[in-house]
Amino acid sequence: MLPGSSDEGFLECVRRVAEEGTPMRYECLAPEPSCAPGAVSVAVGPLPSAHHRAWVIELWPVRDPATGTVVGVGTAAFDSSDQHAARQRLVLLQEAGARIGTTLNVTRTAQELADLAVPRLADFVSVDLLDSVLRGEEPVPGPVDAAVVLRRVAHQSAAEGEGVPEAAIDLGGMDTYPPFSPPARALAEGKPVLSGADDPDFARWIADHEARTARNEEYRFHSVMATPLRARGITLGVAVFSRIGGSPPFEADDLILVEELAGRAAVGVDNARRYTRERTNALTLQRSLLPRDLPRQAAVEVAYRYLPAGSGAGVGGDWFDVVPLSGTRVALVVGDVVGHGIHASATMGRLRTAVRTLADVDLPPDELLTHLDDLVTHLATDREDITPDEPYFVSGEIGATCLYAVYDPVSRVCTFASAGHVPPVVLLPDGTARVVELTPGPLLGVGGLPFECTEVELPEGSLLAFCTDGLVEARDRDVGLGLERLCAALAGPVTSLEATCDMILRALLPATPADDVALLLARTRALHADQVAAWALPSDPSIVADARAQATRQLTAWGLEEAAFVTELVVSELVTNAIRYGAVPIGLRLIRDRTLICEVSDASNTAPHLRRARTYDEGGRGLHMVAQLTQGWGTRQGPLGKTIWAEQSLPAG
Repeated sequence: MLPGSSDEGFLECVRRVAEEGTPMRYECLAPEPSCAPGAVSVAVGPLPSAHHRAWVIELWPVRDPATGTVVGVGTAAFDSSDQHAARQRLVLLQEAGARIGTTLNVTRTAQELADLAVPRLADFVSVDLLDSVLRGEEPVPGPVDAAVVLRRVAHQSAAEGEGVPEAAIDLGGMDTYPPFSPPARALAEGKPVLSGADDPDFARWIADHEARTARNEEYRFHSVMATPLRARGITLGVAVFSRIGGSPPFEADDLILVEELAGRAAVGVDNARRYTRERTNALTLQRSLLPRDLPRQAAVEVAYRYLPAGSGAGVGGDWFDVVPLSGTRVALVVGDVVGHGIHASATMGRLRTAVRTLADVDLPPDELLTHLDDLVTHLATDREDITPDEPYFVSGEIGATCLYAVYDPVSRVCTFASAGHVPPVVLLPDGTARVVELTPGPLLGVGGLPFECTEVELPEGSLLAFCTDGLVEARDRDVGLGLERLCAALAGPVTSLEATCDMILRALLPATPADDVALLLARTRALHADQVAAWALPSDPSIVADARAQATRQLTAWGLEEAAFVTELVVSELVTNAIRYGAVPIGLRLIRDRTLICEVSDASNTAPHLRRARTYDEGGRGLHMVAQLTQGWGTRQGPLGKTIWAEQSLPAG
């Protein structure tokens, strides 16, 4: 009986040859007949455990010599198993190019190799990688020692049902292959290794591992190919292909196939590893440039969230900061550098450092943004000198936005200035949420245009929300709609600022944000009248003694008698300097909070400078003494002059 003679397709060909009188060819796969025990068998079709042979059957009409009519059909069958197997290998390699390496995920790429090979090539496939590959690190070039520890990242089985019952190592588990095992030999030699049940080292490898022995007794592993995953001269791991039960053993040609498959998979894994490394480096840089722990201050209660983009765009330049200022004030900053990648992160770090430096000078918000605008212009000029052949070449243009706000808990006034940034949202104690109306300035780096301040008086307990455009803007909504949704989310039930941050992110963001997101929440506090004492002083040297006495009486009322000595010296020096070198009006203010702050203001814009007095100098020692006795001092300019302040710790208890 011809192979496939009971196949309906074959019978149809016979009928057509008989009816049409033309020759035909029919190709089929048929189970290996028992009458041909020496025939070559190949694993084809969906189940490699079945023994099949490929046949080519030629059919032609048999005619009566006298009449020429068709009286029968002649057939000749040829075994084409080898050719069919070669074609199937080519098809598998072609599919590998489309199915392996579709993502920049190391684990997913390894799983794609296992999914492709099962069941068409093997009954069970496992992929183990070096732990350093999963972290994106660079493995050592060349073959790997046999004693190296590997982590199971992917496996697949042809067994029916869920799971991979043949696996002796769970996903994520660690394993060390002994030097004589096929995987270890493949790693050490840098080429595929074919082994099986007739190999003593194979039997020893199975017997030395309890879980592997149990799986072998149940599933009867009898043929194994181990091939290293190598790309660009480095070894990433090893893939093991196994056949079990009644499947035919692997052949030498299969080694060529798995080497090619492993090579393509290794390139995909290495690409994913490189992407992991670059993204990890960029995220590490960005997070190192963002504040880890916000400084302690009394003006506001804060909470924050930062989420990098979940897409392949890379990390961005979103940032935020909280900067304590003199007089118990606090600066709240949020900004965004246009673009993604390590350049945006580096630029963000430079801008954040500049903002902290300018904030330490105590510049008003509009002046601070003006200086920041000049800095961005200079950075863009520096980038114009970069040539295209330099590493990480980028264009010279830099775009950035920034929102800078200063809140004063004494006056409860918050002063805002914006450089093209998303406006903040405020939730008032009565439950009303609204967008703070600001006069928007240009993007940083445009130059030549002014920035304007907006002052808003806030009741104690108001909640400010600062964010970047990644939170409120998306493809399906503009910034206005996003701000409306932020107002609605902010007005919801609030248990804590931390819970509010999480609730806002859930309400406004998809599972995978397309852009970086920075969110900063600040609930305002206020210093009450019993924490602040202020006096207006005439420009008369005789008033210095009275100023010292008033300060001492106030400290006694606050129960801070131990701070009286230092405070008297500070008041005496600062008031004397204001009378001698400043201009009226002159004011003295004491603030009691986490620290004790003494401030003396006058109408002059001339700031004092600390200098070292020489031996016979009569002056120049006052500010030096103030600096030695207090934990900090400084000068800030205001619209009506300057303020000299000194801060000292509160007495213990």
